[in-house]
Amino acid sequence: MAPSLRRLRRGSHAARRFARSRRSATLAPRTLARRSAASASLALAAALALGSLAGCAGTRKGAPTTPPPTAPPSPPAAPAPEPVSTAWKTTSSIKVGLAVGESKLLVAGSTRWKLEVLRGSEIARVAGGSALSVRRLGAEAIEVLSDGEPAPLWSGGAQDTLVLTPSDNGYSGWGGHWYRGAFQIYVSQSDGLTLVNEVDLESYLRSVLPNEIGTPPKSDYEAVKAQAVAARSYTLSYLGRRSALGCDLFASVEDQVYGGIGKENEQSDRALAATRGQVLVSEGAPIRALYSSTCGMRTANVEDVWPWPWTGYLRSVRDSEAEGAAPYCSNSPNFRWREEWSTGAFMTMLRQYGPAEAGAGATFAGDLLDVRVRERSRCGRVAELAVTTTKGDWVVRGDRVRWALRRMPSGAILRSSFLKIGVARDASGKPVSVIATGAGNGHGIGLCQWGAMGMARAGQDYPTILRHYYKDTSLARI
Repeated sequence: MAPSLRRLRRGSHAARRFARSRRSATLAPRTLARRSAASASLALAAALALGSLAGCAGTRKGAPTTPPPTAPPSPPAAPAPEPVSTAWKTTSSIKVGLAVGESKLLVAGSTRWKLEVLRGSEIARVAGGSALSVRRLGAEAIEVLSDGEPAPLWSGGAQDTLVLTPSDNGYSGWGGHWYRGAFQIYVSQSDGLTLVNEVDLESYLRSVLPNEIGTPPKSDYEAVKAQAVAARSYTLSYLGRRSALGCDLFASVEDQVYGGIGKENEQSDRALAATRGQVLVSEGAPIRALYSSTCGMRTANVEDVWPWPWTGYLRSVRDSEAEGAAPYCSNSPNFRWREEWSTGAFMTMLRQYGPAEAGAGATFAGDLLDVRVRERSRCGRVAELAVTTTKGDWVVRGDRVRWALRRMPSGAILRSSFLKIGVARDASGKPVSVIATGAGNGHGIGLCQWGAMGMARAGQDYPTILRHYYKDTSLARI
């Protein structure tokens, strides 16, 4: 068992700083902690009504939507993927990017651990719970320091990779979390350090499952098994996705949320054991098994959300047993939602976040005149959101609407692009506020996690759940 954070605090000053640190390179997780919440009642526009969405998956390969412009600080729209490599046939471990561009990393081991240069000399052996600091200095130099010592234990260059290995099945530690497997620390950018956790596939999934789908009640267990297969398929299909940075996947919502051992639990472990080695395949390879929290009533075609080609297994499906029936995901606290901004707050928000999503030239200057959905995808999600001010017109496209419009005061992105939006006006016609009402949470492509739990509660097993959300696929064992 890893030493507690309390034990770390009793150690060195460096260990205490490690225990306090909660910094992470990841975004907020899509955690689906089960909780009782009454769904808000609201009327959606006709474009969101179930009846108008029938058949929107289509049988013909449609042209990809126009890629929305992207820029920091939000993650870019998912680019069209490269063909699945054959690495999944032989892989024995996964490299997960925990941090990129850090000037300093404070790392530790839960048991006695060593830090060494890859294929080189040993730097130090350290007691369990104690930490060392790795620091990037300028363009070339890397230093390793112990607590209270002005002189570094070791100095090297940008060509060196450091490896942290705990003894006796211990854990590697960073950012207040413990991780299975070893750490690698190296330079992958012009400045800063990259931290990668190398871990075996099933140990990686032990963290992904509870971080992604939570720990639902026993009635929803088949959904946890469906999530296990989807996450395993996703992982194998994206091996080497971040190869330019020396890793396979990020530990964030840009790939799959991975937070070390903290949320591992018996239910997820049992689901992984029950589905061990099972993946969804199409054309002989694991599929890009995308998934999101809550589709809202219907999932989306991938090319209607991101600039991807038509993909046969990522088609829009109705999230209910039959037309007119309650959606499987209707128990989600985000099944229906509402956001309202004063016109001043709305324009302040757009000026802060909008240029990154609508292009650098989108200043969103002037006073607000109107906000409207100018175009929708075949499945009712926003394809183009138009903003008109006294100084001009601007457009935000597709899923980037979620990053341009934020929930205040937290600044969290909008729950989904499955929405209607309009301007409330005073008696003289002057805009006073902007109101958005919507359905769901996430991009809406592939498996709907709350929908999967609803299907499990209705008595459906995990193969049935997977066939519902991923068309033209089959279960295979690797």
